[in-house]
Amino acid sequence: MTDSKLDFSFKELYQEFSLPLSEIDCGEKCGPYNDYGVPVCCDIEIVVPAAYDLEWEYLQAETELWHLWQGSESIEQNELIRDVQPGQQLLQCQGHQSCQRSFRSITCRAFPFYPYLDRVGNLLGLAYYREYRDQCWIISNLSVVKAEYKEQFQRAFEKIFQRYPDTKENFLHFSGYMRGQAADAGEGLTLLDFAGRVLRVNPISEQVREISFRDLESYGPFGIIKELVFPDEVQDPVQTKKN
Repeated sequence: MTDSKLDFSFKELYQEFSLPLSEIDCGEKCGPYNDYGVPVCCDIEIVVPAAYDLEWEYLQAETELWHLWQGSESIEQNELIRDVQPGQQLLQCQGHQSCQRSFRSITCRAFPFYPYLDRVGNLLGLAYYREYRDQCWIISNLSVVKAEYKEQFQRAFEKIFQRYPDTKENFLHFSGYMRGQAADAGEGLTLLDFAGRVLRVNPISEQVREISFRDLESYGPFGIIKELVFPDEVQDPVQTKKN
């Protein structure tokens, strides 16, 4: 019997996880509010992508977009390097203006989300990295995230978890860590599930309840911007289902 893990291909994974987050170019929304006008997901001074060794080999063979990360004065390098999973490399691209979308890393495709796992390891949906709330426009506009993107996200990480069990274990612990952060802040965790709902997770009990997209918080400069968005640009799937 063929081990499905041996059939893993980053070329195929990139093709299967290729859709943008939304119909809106969110980089144009956040870029003006970040240093140098660079979208937060593309600012190497803020986010350093990590790639699996096999992923890095594929990128090296297919494009000159990427090179190994050389470090930064604004990032705690020792801590970042220590947190990299064995079998991964920290990368740096040529910049957002030279982006080749078909060769974006898995880290780029998933940002600002990570796969959220409950304490027994069930993949429940997409949660966002809390530290980027004031810089990432999409976090304040979660209703624009496409259902098809979420479906591709789910399938991609299910395959990654099968091929790289350590990655699942890391996100299991990271999800617990984020629950702890939310509990310390007296907040719930916001989750986009794979059925089109937005959920609020109690970080202590892990009880989940559905909420409305209209009830979500906005952060940083996007709290003001959201008041100016046209009604047809940000929709509420929960309200739509009820109408």
